Amino acid sequence: MRKVKLKERERSGNIYCPYCKPLKVDAIWRKDGFADNRCDFACDSHKHKITNDDENYLTEADLQTWARN
Repeated sequence: MRKVKLKERERSGNIYCPYCKPLKVDAIWRKDGFADNRCDFACDSHKHKITNDDENYLTEADLQTWARN
């Protein structure tokens, strides 16, 4: 997760938090990687609703160690 940069905000226009509708609250946070305008942005109060799937991943070594039967 990272903050929305000023350059991104200028290029795409207004970026609002989809969870604060019908209020128009500026989104501050976004997921890493490619952004989908519908659900990858959030304000500070809804920051917990966007999580990166990459933060909870296991490497190949972890899978070999922890996923043994």
